[in-house]
Amino acid sequence: MASDLLGIGTSGVLAHQKLLQTTSNNIVNVNSQGYVRERTLIYTNAISFGTGESMSERVINQYAQGELRRDTSAFSASSMRFEQLSTVDSLLGDTSNSVGTAITAYFKGFHTANESPADLGSRASTLTELTSMVNRFHTLSSQFDKQSDVINDRIDDETKHVNSLLNNINEINKAIVRTQGTAEENLMLYDQRDDAIAQLAAKMDIRTVTQPNGSVLVNMSTGHSLVLDGSVAQFSVVPGDPDSRDKELQLSLGKSQTSIDNKTLGGGLGGLFAARRDLEPTKRELGQLAVALGDAMNQQNRLGMDLDNELGGDLFSLPSSEGLPYGNNSGTGATTVNFIPGKGSEVTALDYEVSFSSATDFEVFAIGVDGKRTSVATGNTVPVSAFEVPGHGISLDLSGTPAAGDKILLQPTKQAAAGLEKLINRAEDLALASPLKADKSSQNHGSATIALGAIGNTGAGSGFASNSLDPNAPQVVKIDASGNYEVYGSDGTTLIGVAPASSKGQNLMAALENPLGGPKVYGDPGNDPGYEFSITGQVAANDSFTLSYNQNGFSDNANGLALAELQNKDLVRKSSSAASGNDKMTLNEAYTGLVVALGNKTSQANTEMLANKGKLQQSSEIFESVSGVSLDEEAGNLIRFQQAYAASAQVVTTAKTIFDTLLSSVR
Repeated sequence: MASDLLGIGTSGVLAHQKLLQTTSNNIVNVNSQGYVRERTLIYTNAISFGTGESMSERVINQYAQGELRRDTSAFSASSMRFEQLSTVDSLLGDTSNSVGTAITAYFKGFHTANESPADLGSRASTLTELTSMVNRFHTLSSQFDKQSDVINDRIDDETKHVNSLLNNINEINKAIVRTQGTAEENLMLYDQRDDAIAQLAAKMDIRTVTQPNGSVLVNMSTGHSLVLDGSVAQFSVVPGDPDSRDKELQLSLGKSQTSIDNKTLGGGLGGLFAARRDLEPTKRELGQLAVALGDAMNQQNRLGMDLDNELGGDLFSLPSSEGLPYGNNSGTGATTVNFIPGKGSEVTALDYEVSFSSATDFEVFAIGVDGKRTSVATGNTVPVSAFEVPGHGISLDLSGTPAAGDKILLQPTKQAAAGLEKLINRAEDLALASPLKADKSSQNHGSATIALGAIGNTGAGSGFASNSLDPNAPQVVKIDASGNYEVYGSDGTTLIGVAPASSKGQNLMAALENPLGGPKVYGDPGNDPGYEFSITGQVAANDSFTLSYNQNGFSDNANGLALAELQNKDLVRKSSSAASGNDKMTLNEAYTGLVVALGNKTSQANTEMLANKGKLQQSSEIFESVSGVSLDEEAGNLIRFQQAYAASAQVVTTAKTIFDTLLSSVR
């Protein structure tokens, strides 16, 4: 009886000693990283009285743990995306970096110059604003590139961390398999492995499968294996194809290598790739804006006369770009992309792809922001290698010998803002004056006046020679006895054509016929002779009017006003869709749209981050309610187990007393 009582008491002391050890372990590890609350289960002795076997285990809800990992991935993805986007959004919102502010100041300079077009000081101020605007485009484009580099560097660092975590999980798996049966050591290893998996979940979206031997298989949410029994995969960052700056991930497991779709990664890595995708359209839209502005200013400045009595030239140079061949191309085909002068308003913010069906036949696709391709043109390199993509403002110079199936990526606007350069360094080169002047003879009997209309072309095919009017261009207008408008060359005798009196002198170039009542002389006066004019008022027979090159007309600001008015013209293509259209917006509207679009993405990322943060907090609280250590609960257990331990010790003492009494009774 005493023997049984001693055994019962001893088993109780040992059992409660273990309970006290578990409770103490929970208390001291309350702040330990990744620690999961433990408990010890005591079973009754199946053979006799007293306690039987005891088993220590971690208190964990596998479903809650899985939900916590998924929410961790979602929050990390959205917070990383927001972190990267907010940096650029703040940059765009800063007026000191604003291209929109620079554009406004630039056009304000033209308004100032127009007040005194012959004044070199006001012209110099405009040139300064031009230089400042170009520098602003360069600065902002450079900031975009730097942010892309930051993201790529973060991708490199995060990938190295992921590989380290995968190796760590694999090593802990091996240790757990080796130490099966040593419960206390395994509990610590389980905590370490769960902590490593939790860190991995913050990097990418993963799924786990527990094996009978205690190891855990780790897979990506797409099904790609990361940790298997005895083997582990590794990620590597590889140059993008064909754009090497667009780094991609490659997964290697043994001899197998797989390219990873970064859109499915999730976690912090997925957030970095998402932010990079969000920034790419903004960079191209900035380039599109630079091209539209530069081309419009070039075309208008060409239509004026500068302070050297010369026809205006280009103010800006527009960059060309080299196509990027795909890595699996077997031919030597190459493509250079150029912007077509005068068609800057047709340029989109899209990338393009040239796909060859043979060495000479090709098709051009526009690539939307969603990656979808839309065919926009087909062509052949025979007999010419230059090809204009209709409705898109770009031309392609094709060279080399492509093979069927080869593809080349074109990125016309990606670096266009960085490539925009000013071509003038002299204030005199601003062509503020009109190259034409119109006068009426002082001998006229009528009261009519002559007024210039739009000047559309001063270059090839126009009535302008080198800084003068061509002698055969319309220069003299005479009114015949019937009130018709006869237009002559500079000699006043070479008849070019006659506009009927019924035209009332309006848009004479378009109304000109030769002979009277016959075919039109000019099909497109805006191109040939490149200008238009009208005679308004009462004309009389033998009245005459003249057109001449505006020699020394430095006080004229007609073209300067047209240059300034470009600020209010719809010059930038609105939609980035592949379909050709006439939807346009002003330069400031384009920049505002660019800023708003990125701001909306940043706001969306912030909203998503806050929502995911709330969900993560909820799942974390659910998990901690089961697996976290509560000091109040453990303190209560400590008192309860201490009392039970003392009571069990008292049973041992009682057994000893009874045993001693029995021994003394037989002496």
